[in-house]
Amino acid sequence: MQQQLTLGAATTVLAHLPLLTGVVYANDINDPLVVFDSNRWQIADGWENGYPFNNRWERKAIHFSSKGMTITLQPDETLDESSMRTYYSGELRSHEFFSYGCYEIEMKPVKAPGVVSSFFLFAGPYDKPNDSNGHHNEIDIEFLGSNTNMVQFNFWTDDDDYSNTHETLIFLDFDASQQFHRYGIYWGKKHLEWFIDGRSVLKVRNNRFDPIPNAKHSKLRVMANVWAVDDAIANWAGRFNSDNRTSHTASYRNFSYTSDSRCD
Repeated sequence: MQQQLTLGAATTVLAHLPLLTGVVYANDINDPLVVFDSNRWQIADGWENGYPFNNRWERKAIHFSSKGMTITLQPDETLDESSMRTYYSGELRSHEFFSYGCYEIEMKPVKAPGVVSSFFLFAGPYDKPNDSNGHHNEIDIEFLGSNTNMVQFNFWTDDDDYSNTHETLIFLDFDASQQFHRYGIYWGKKHLEWFIDGRSVLKVRNNRFDPIPNAKHSKLRVMANVWAVDDAIANWAGRFNSDNRTSHTASYRNFSYTSDSRCD
């Protein structure tokens, strides 16, 4: 059985990139993620977001096989100029931006303090479709590696300062890192809804005082990543141990998008 608890702001930033614009109005998708489809996806390569991310993005951190896709947070073999161990990880990004509908993924997150495994929808000032308002809009599913018996849902609406967050923790009756489960986001005109294994666990209705993202303002890119948190937000996701040269892998498979459809 799931329980829910709403938390205060964590002020996380999931994507700050050089200006990237793209095509909108994507068709329905069913992708098992067993091979990399370069017509559908791109992989972040050769840049870093900066705070609060404690790693850079590299293409080599993402692998595809008959079992699905993996994203691995890995240490570099050598130390940086400050004699610190640096890490790289992976981020999958759709070429297209999407509108209302059901977004689902099967995944197993990383179980390690200070490591976040995510699946989310995003657009922002530097990463937007051609017809957007250019503001930050985002809808999240995030696993905090310090406790994978829970999952965090969140959203931002036209919020470039990341000031009005809506974190909700859902406590699970299983350890999400141990086996695949299906997680879904329904994004509609009137409400947002999150699903676990086809069951609705959280619903947020749109209202004019605290609106949900509006597809007329911006379509959203589909993204997934694994990242290490900066020590400054260790109270949110746990403290990442950057000294032990350990790799951490999250697994993903069977992504689907169905336009104007719920996830149950």
